[in-house]
Amino acid sequence: MLTSIAPGETAQQEIAVLRTATERLPEGSSLRTLLDTLAATLGRGAGAAVLEQDAHYTPNQAAELLGMSRPHLLSFMDGGALAFTRVGTHRRIAATDLVDFAERRHAAGKFVAEALGNPTRLDAAAIAEAAPISDAALAELDRL
Repeated sequence: MLTSIAPGETAQQEIAVLRTATERLPEGSSLRTLLDTLAATLGRGAGAAVLEQDAHYTPNQAAELLGMSRPHLLSFMDGGALAFTRVGTHRRIAATDLVDFAERRHAAGKFVAEALGNPTRLDAAAIAEAAPISDAALAELDRL
């Protein structure tokens, strides 16, 4: 299940109520941390989304969440970069796999941006650190 709030959709009064409620939770509580982050995000006028960790998404839903086309997402799935399971003939992507993929993609993009600014950092260890990939996945890519 995905619950989202569009950018600018939340009134400042609602954010203030959220912050007040958050203060009633114990310091260091994971729920307090989550709600503090949500309040800060909404306070900046940004949108937010909450994914249930055990949820599964269709390729269409996942592509929309990641802001890419379905065919582009399917290429990542077929290439082994994004894990999925099959339910009959349909593909499903676990929320945890989707988040992991998004984080790896972000790290790889950050690495490329840094590398363009500092070409001497383009060594194998730095690449492996930025976008780790298993030997099996590399072998699969070689077969393509």
